[in-house]
Amino acid sequence: MPNIINLVRKDFILQRRYLWIIALYVLAFSGMFSTNNPNMLYGLFPGMMLILVVGSDMRLGNQQFLVTLPIKRSIIVLAKYVSSVLAIFLAEAVCFGVSFGIRQFNSEIVFNEYFLLAGSLASVLLTMSIYLPLYFWLGIHGAQFLNIAMMVLVMLGNIAISSIASDTNDIEQVISWINSHQTGSIALGISSLLLIIVISYLISWSIFKRKDL
Repeated sequence: MPNIINLVRKDFILQRRYLWIIALYVLAFSGMFSTNNPNMLYGLFPGMMLILVVGSDMRLGNQQFLVTLPIKRSIIVLAKYVSSVLAIFLAEAVCFGVSFGIRQFNSEIVFNEYFLLAGSLASVLLTMSIYLPLYFWLGIHGAQFLNIAMMVLVMLGNIAISSIASDTNDIEQVISWINSHQTGSIALGISSLLLIIVISYLISWSIFKRKDL
């Protein structure tokens, strides 16, 4: 556990150099798009945070150093998943807080905020489950193409989610079904997502433990 905490702490310490980029992005896109088109905020910001947290090690050559330490590779991979999940939750919280704050000064409600938040979170976590195994497999040589593909995938997922959220009839049907099967639908959704993340972790560990660094 201490090793995981230190590795996660290291991932977030490395993000200090990007704080100004993060702040500018949130300020720019929250004011321009959060009211009528939240995709640029909800869609790209969590994906950008994921790329920053995951890619820091590779750009700085930290992986080559970490494998020389008395830390199991399974712990290194697990710490990267923990850092990624925390970064996604933090990004989604920032998106929700900024968008919710702006809506207090605008009476026009275009979409269901809570549905979009839940859908965006699930979408980015699913994308993370695909992205991390590919990240450990492709390495630095395929990182640029992988990052572009991941951002496009996150954006498309959030466009679909926001389209549903902005359609009153569709969102009412979805919410009605969830309310009528509340416990089962929530349990099924969370358990399915956790299972996918666990499978993704096992694939990433299998790839990383055989990698020559």
